[in-house]
Amino acid sequence: MHLPLQDDSRLPHTTYSADARTPLGLSPLRGSHRADVAIVGGGIAGCSVALHAVEAGARVILLEANEIGWGASGRNAGHVPPATKHDPDEIVARYGAAAGQRLIDAAEQAPIVVAGLIARHGIDCDYSVPGIIMAAHTEAAMRANARRVDYWQARGRPVELLDRRKAAEMIGSDYYLGAWIDRRGGKINPLAYVRGLARAAIKAGASLHEGTRATRLERDGGRWKLKTPMGQVGAEHVFLCTNAYTDDLWPGLRATVVPVRAYQFTSRPLRDNVRKSILPGGQPMTDSRRLLSGIRMHSDGRLQFGGQGPAFGPQGEPHWRATHARLQRIFPQLGELETDYWWTGFMAMNGDNSWHIHELGPGLLAMLGCNGRGVALATIWGRELARYAAGTPARDFVLPPSQPTRIWLHPVARPLVSALIGYYALRDAIEVRRLERTRPAA
Repeated sequence: MHLPLQDDSRLPHTTYSADARTPLGLSPLRGSHRADVAIVGGGIAGCSVALHAVEAGARVILLEANEIGWGASGRNAGHVPPATKHDPDEIVARYGAAAGQRLIDAAEQAPIVVAGLIARHGIDCDYSVPGIIMAAHTEAAMRANARRVDYWQARGRPVELLDRRKAAEMIGSDYYLGAWIDRRGGKINPLAYVRGLARAAIKAGASLHEGTRATRLERDGGRWKLKTPMGQVGAEHVFLCTNAYTDDLWPGLRATVVPVRAYQFTSRPLRDNVRKSILPGGQPMTDSRRLLSGIRMHSDGRLQFGGQGPAFGPQGEPHWRATHARLQRIFPQLGELETDYWWTGFMAMNGDNSWHIHELGPGLLAMLGCNGRGVALATIWGRELARYAAGTPARDFVLPPSQPTRIWLHPVARPLVSALIGYYALRDAIEVRRLERTRPAA
């Protein structure tokens, strides 16, 4: 069985890596060290913990098996929405009125927190807030959009429901029944962002190490001991921020998520007239289909889009034909699309489609389960773990801690998830056929 950490240790060439400044080039951990806070995982979550904890006065050591941003933090779609995946009423039903509202408020503020960190530490990561468009491919999705818009408009937020004509103008396609735009959302170069967080943490006094895989975690008196191939760290607090790349460092934790491969593609620079016709307002977009991970246009005229490919196993070739055909149905003006490069990485999926913070022992917490919402929320949850190290009880977290729950039938989860993806693809195909019958004649 191929595990995510068995992927090539080199960071793939992506839209982001060409414009994310140079890698940090940090040395592995050697020898014995002591810290107040030890972090496993050098993605956005781990680097957010490191920065917030060191700024609060803690001695911080972070261990990254490969290089900073090597996992999903450097490979995602780069969208920064002001919300979790769930509607506000779902959140309140799950967590209760008080805790649910704290979570809704924190998710809404997450892009503002990201912007604040970028400004305070001078992080060059192409961050902007043009809004985010969510398009609807069914009448049920349009009704759901209308409910979300009603909720946020009642609270004075800058959101708008778009009918088919207005959606077509903003997207550059008459494919959808309509959409809604949330003008609080943004887009980012996530690799440049996580490297910026890491540099800020180092500048503040944290010790970050690349090429250092944590191989053993054990209790040593009243502290935790993390062992690596060339050294060890003793710490009062240990935070596991490994998400889809979680291994067997802590027994049973890997079985609480299913790592699923996601694919991103980048076109060659489009012709100027085509480029100006797609998402002309600069917003990234996604839609209500089950198997779409986002579309965005870059300033150099390259179109970035999520696609399809084998969900498990070693990295293989993506499903070129299906991916291109799906994009060309939305934007027929693309013509024969030429892909410049593509990459893949893992998302951590779980049964309730939500992030989790697990309290595994005294001072030992794990954070995982992004389910495709990583950049802003990982920043916020990292700040929460730093607050915990400074004395805030876990019960006062914005995201209430939960007990780790092993996914039922985890040993056979991969074929089951593959079957579910096939079912989703079939459902999408049926709904898309109905949608395309409603498309205005050219």
